[in-house]
Amino acid sequence: MGRLACVDLPAFPLQLLLRRNPEWNGLPAVVVDDDRPQGVIRWVNRKAREFRILPGQRYAHALSLCGDVRAGVVSTQEVQREIERLVGELRHFSPEVEASLVEPGVFWLDASGLRRLFGSLQSWSDKLLGQLRDEGFVATLIVGFSRFRCYAIARHHPAKLWLVRHRAQEEQLSAAVPLELLDVDSGLRDDLAALGIHQLGQFLRLPEHGVLERFGSGAYQLHRLASGKRWDPLRPLAEELPFAIEIELDDPEANTTGLLFLVKRALDPLLERLARRHRALAVLHLRFELERGEERKRHEEIRPAEATLDPLTLLRLVRLRLESAPPPAAVIQLRVEAEDVAATREQLLLFAQRPKRDLRLAHEALAMLRAEFGNQAVAKPVLRDAHLPEATFALEPFEELKLPRVGHPRPQLVRRIFSRPRELPVQAADVRDDGWLLSGLEQGPVVRVVGPFVISGGWWLGDVHREYHFAETRRGKLLWVFYDRRRRRWFVQGEVQ
Repeated sequence: MGRLACVDLPAFPLQLLLRRNPEWNGLPAVVVDDDRPQGVIRWVNRKAREFRILPGQRYAHALSLCGDVRAGVVSTQEVQREIERLVGELRHFSPEVEASLVEPGVFWLDASGLRRLFGSLQSWSDKLLGQLRDEGFVATLIVGFSRFRCYAIARHHPAKLWLVRHRAQEEQLSAAVPLELLDVDSGLRDDLAALGIHQLGQFLRLPEHGVLERFGSGAYQLHRLASGKRWDPLRPLAEELPFAIEIELDDPEANTTGLLFLVKRALDPLLERLARRHRALAVLHLRFELERGEERKRHEEIRPAEATLDPLTLLRLVRLRLESAPPPAAVIQLRVEAEDVAATREQLLLFAQRPKRDLRLAHEALAMLRAEFGNQAVAKPVLRDAHLPEATFALEPFEELKLPRVGHPRPQLVRRIFSRPRELPVQAADVRDDGWLLSGLEQGPVVRVVGPFVISGGWWLGDVHREYHFAETRRGKLLWVFYDRRRRRWFVQGEVQ
């Protein structure tokens, strides 16, 4: 039997305001939509209600009722950030957590299958509620069976823990919940009150089709939901992976320029992920694991002037940090993490319009290679009109780099040609029954051969007669081989990838 829990943090924006200003506890406090006298009050605490300060009033009117009233603005972004944080905290108690899209501060959790981890549902509930209260929240936790009924009981019993034992108890507790405590349309609530219906149980005793005929589709769906006839499964939020990329180095890296290129290799895809989710980077964390030393780990925190998606700005800051405070030893592992905030429309547009490849930066990189290794180090392959495959191309130095043409068709297979053919050893007699082993035992024997494709001639340099074949091994490796008639040996000319 599946168990489900509802966590309710009543007046959630007001609780955030009081956590931000703990000195206001015990004083009349309100949440307003604008911090000025004409701001409208959205949430009030119990002390403010004692002075007849109610939601919907102006802040100036509240000051006339009580001069000591405290007010503050809690933005929608702040509420959403705290909800996302709490979802992460609640995932320590259940892998499936859903936050209400209508009422901030209401969460549902899958409480099934947790006895072996926490001993009992009572222990699980005590630990969950205890953590929320340790963080300064007033919270209600109801563990039951029905999503809607757990929510209704939570609204009726604030700051309580109820572990519902069976469905009959859940029905009994939810039947006594006043409709005014639930998210019910005010017009429907008034119509029901005119009939003397004030509690959920009274509403559920009405005939289902009569509710549809008299009060409409909304009331009918509410009736089916509260009675359990409408299927309403848990819709857990997908856990978002952190914005982080980790790089394991084959060889330790001590050069700051090399480290900068490693950071860039991780930063580019990280910024693309941020942009896809409409986020911007506020803080960049670099975590180095060092090869030796007393402190094997190093953490650098890079804070741009404002949240950004510009890689050049971030790389300049990283370069300055690495040059001023390089790691004391070679780096064997790098982790790049991003703290994110909501991106502005302008940032997203600039990121989308930024070219994926910057030719100017590419030419600068090639110039650095020429300066360090010589002008012949940077070359491009060009085709030659020759007879043998290994002579049909050459490498030439080049000066100008061009972007590839979009839409140019590419072959599906690439033939990698060795600069010199590799002679195949004569197969031993004791393994000949295993098949033709061209690439060792790990690739298996040849299962298919296509050919021959004969090349002969070249009398002006020396007689050439080669019979080319494509040989496929059992593991799928495709080799380009030929048999040299003059030398009576097999050679590997290349591979097809």
